[in-house]
Parts: sequence; structure tokens; C-alpha cells
Amino acid sequence: MTDFRALCAELLCSLEQYPVQPPRDRNLIDRVRAALAKPEEQRPTDEELVELFNDNDWNYISPETFLNIARSVLELR
Repeated sequence: MTDFRALCAELLCSLEQYPVQPPRDRNLIDRVRAALAKPEEQRPTDEELVELFNDNDWNYISPETFLNIARSVLELR
């Protein structure tokens, strides 16, 4: 899986090496810096997913099946 944050950081570093940058590139650099400054979204742990399972009446599927479904859905995001 591609680490897009690392790729953006590498591109940003490369772009910043140029001594003259058009306003369009400065705007892009500022947007990338702002995006990279935000913390990466954290996925729920298995324990949190089991707690969600327990908080809702999912008695027609097993906890293991629920975890598999939840992991699959999170991968699609």
C-alpha cells in the first residue's frame, strides 16, 4: 500500500528546493504543509470494534464475523 503522506512530504521537500516558485506553487506548498500538519486519522482497535459489537444487538453474527466485516469496510475508506 502506498504511503501517500510520505510521498507528499517527499514531493514538498523537492518542490521547496527550487529558488523561485510561482504563486500557484506557493499556494500548493502551503496546502500540502497544512495537510501534513494534521494528525493521521486513527482506525479503531479490535477492542473498540468488539465494544461496538457488544453495544449493539448483533447477535445474528459472531464477533469474529463482525470484526472481519468492519476491517473490510475500513480498508475501503
